[in-house]
Amino acid sequence: MTGQALFVTQANGRMMATRVIKVNPSDLSAAASAAAKGADALRKGKLVGFATETVYGVAAVASDPGVLERLRELKSRLRGPFSVHLCGPDDTGRYVSRVPPPGRRIIDKVWPGPITLVLPTGGKLSDAKLEAAGLHEILTYRGRIALRCPDGPVAGKMLAGVGQPVVAPSANLAGEPSPRTAGDVLEVLDGRIDLLLDSGPTQYGLDSTILRCEGDNWKILRKGVYDTSGVRQILARTYLFVCTGNMCRSPMAEGLAAKILAEGFGCKVGQLTDRGVRVVSAGVFAVDGGTASANAVCVAGELGADISWHRAQKLTPQLILSADMVFCFSGQHVAEARRLAPSAAGRVQLLDKHGDIADPIGAGVDVYRRTARRIERLLKAQMEKEIT
Repeated sequence: MTGQALFVTQANGRMMATRVIKVNPSDLSAAASAAAKGADALRKGKLVGFATETVYGVAAVASDPGVLERLRELKSRLRGPFSVHLCGPDDTGRYVSRVPPPGRRIIDKVWPGPITLVLPTGGKLSDAKLEAAGLHEILTYRGRIALRCPDGPVAGKMLAGVGQPVVAPSANLAGEPSPRTAGDVLEVLDGRIDLLLDSGPTQYGLDSTILRCEGDNWKILRKGVYDTSGVRQILARTYLFVCTGNMCRSPMAEGLAAKILAEGFGCKVGQLTDRGVRVVSAGVFAVDGGTASANAVCVAGELGADISWHRAQKLTPQLILSADMVFCFSGQHVAEARRLAPSAAGRVQLLDKHGDIADPIGAGVDVYRRTARRIERLLKAQMEKEIT
């Protein structure tokens, strides 16, 4: 059987075959086909294992009492809700009518992505049909609902194809580590789930961060991909500058942007975080901990920006997702940033919309000076919009 393997499942006292569908995540057609099979199985009341960007989960339709009972037995959770998995950020409105400001910021910047939001429902689900079906009692606890919008080549498409609320805890037994691969799932759930969509190792291999938001306040209930510092960074207004090695262009831009913003807000650079503003830089091939080049430090200093403290860091999906705007110095940088964080593609752009800004690495100080002045001109035009 091509692309599939058979495993033993115990059902109704007789041996049944569990279907495992292997998916090449880069093959969009295969991913769509697998997602459709997963959605069909869910509609028929099956338990379906699938990959998210964090760990593998096991999904069930929340409105089906029989499969929900199977899921509770599997997870040794006799009561209490499971997180609802959404096909996209807009699906939030089916469950919650008013999202607190921190939650809205997470949705806008991170979803689809590795944060589960616990939000107040106000005593009822927004969608009248879901409320009439009695799902508020099933999906909430003490007036709060946990919502997760997973990323990945199969998850969103599968969830979109179901048409009903889907819950999905991690695909492991209670107390066991969350699985990063389909093999991990099969070690403990072989014979206990109906279908497993194997799209390879997950991106992070860590659980999603669970964040409770009420009013203007938020609290981490479980650390995962993001810790407290990471959540604070997401909630700040963040500008990210991306070049190759994070030694020349992007550190100069970071320093100059911080200077321009501080002047606009009438504060010191070190006080920008108190204004909820963050300016950072990274490189697609950076070596963590490297310093800015001597010429970059020199010419940035001439323009009033101190970057002698700078330490390089490699561009990561988390950095991109935490940013409100990502400014790149070449088309290649744009392509890599969008590849790393597809859901943030709309926030990634060239600093100079007319073309690339060449890397001055290895050139003399005059080339660095011209590059820094060009960056400064572009930043003044851009940051002026941000301040007003």
